[in-house]
Amino acid sequence: MTVTQRNELGQTWEKVRAWPQPMRLSLASRILQSIEAEQTRPAKTFADLIGLWGDMPSLSDDDVARILEEERTRKYG
Repeated sequence: MTVTQRNELGQTWEKVRAWPQPMRLSLASRILQSIEAEQTRPAKTFADLIGLWGDMPSLSDDDVARILEEERTRKYG
């Protein structure tokens, strides 16, 4: 956490701690729900995974067949 982030967190806490208890509980609940939602979301979408390949040329059917055969040979001998 940077100094700026610590200062921002401290300023936010000073504001929030003056709120009535129901408001603070509501905020805490919303924060926890947002964290939980982020954790249950898949880490990568299919579009993200496709983007990992970048500008690689598409493989031909022959290339795919060769790769599969090489992997089968490596795995099963």
